[in-house]
Amino acid sequence: MPKLTKKIVDDAKPAEKDAWLWDTDLPGFGIRIQPSGRKTYVTRYRAANGTQRKTTVARCSDVTADKARDLARKVFAAVAEGKDPAAEKHAQKVAPTMLDLRDRYMREHAKPFKKSGSVTNDETIWRLHVMPFFGDKKRVDSITRADILAMHGSLVDKPATANACIALLSKAFNLAELWAWRTSGNPCRHVKKFKIRERETILAPDQIGALHSALTDMVDEDDIPQAMADLVRLLLITGCRLNEVMSARREWIDRDRRLLLLPDSKVGQRRIALPTAAMEIIERILDDESGSDWLIPGRAAGEHLKHPHAMFKRIKARAKLPADLRPHDLRHTAGSLAHMAGLSQKQVATMLGHRQLATTERYLHGFASDHARAVETVGNVISANFRREVAAQAAA
Repeated sequence: MPKLTKKIVDDAKPAEKDAWLWDTDLPGFGIRIQPSGRKTYVTRYRAANGTQRKTTVARCSDVTADKARDLARKVFAAVAEGKDPAAEKHAQKVAPTMLDLRDRYMREHAKPFKKSGSVTNDETIWRLHVMPFFGDKKRVDSITRADILAMHGSLVDKPATANACIALLSKAFNLAELWAWRTSGNPCRHVKKFKIRERETILAPDQIGALHSALTDMVDEDDIPQAMADLVRLLLITGCRLNEVMSARREWIDRDRRLLLLPDSKVGQRRIALPTAAMEIIERILDDESGSDWLIPGRAAGEHLKHPHAMFKRIKARAKLPADLRPHDLRHTAGSLAHMAGLSQKQVATMLGHRQLATTERYLHGFASDHARAVETVGNVISANFRREVAAQAAA
């Protein structure tokens, strides 16, 4: 076969199987003709271990024979240096991608070891922030600190979200090293997180009353379900975390001892004392023969209430509460009311289910008896504000 030229390449015809034409001017350089008619420039060489390799240089339709020959010479130069271009190309093709990292992280780390709420948060971070930035196909071993800084900086207007992304990716890349998917270290290392201003909105007594009235009116108008109103009131009265109430099962209520028995809360197993104000709501729920297993049933049969934030936004607007108020701020309010009612920091910590007193200090603007006394005190304060608002409306 003579030196490959444009005419020879153009005239080459496909056969039933792959056909190969080799250049006489540059040994190991040739073209592959597939049965489909597709033609590609290729190289053939022996790697350092003696294995024969073939690798594609370019499509014949994309470059001339002379240009392809120059590209082939670069391949052979790399081989002469002891490299294996075909193996390197294959490794790049099969190298784990960010999509692979996400899937394995969720499958082998998040779902086996994290609580359901944290798993949902991780899924959201991957879906809304990490994957849109990096894409599915970017290789895990190609991510640099500059990439991480760029992603972090793109979320400068959402500092808490940006920091959550860094925390998740730092763990993911640690796992990638453990799985031998990276050898160049963790790219999140030394990335400085944004400073976060603690957002804590504590409701004043008149705001608590306005919230109670808004809940009553919105249920009467079918704007929100009764379950949503029950959720908001229980969060405020008990100081519980959102998921502790929202995902509680009816069977976890001990009516005789007035306890909510959480088998697996954020801090492990937890017993939550229920004040009279909370039990009045819960007794009504338990006496309802709807057949639901959940304390706060959702609209869909067999499920608890989910995604309450849109409804909470409408409730805030109706009650004319601060726009930045979050469901978690109801917990802050309960802790603050307990402190203002004269309860000690230790008692408030017990009520809120904190393991460390330092955490409780953020809510201030053993233990079973202290817990019951604390929640009863807060329940009485909340109920008094509810009644005050009702009386004010009746007198108006």
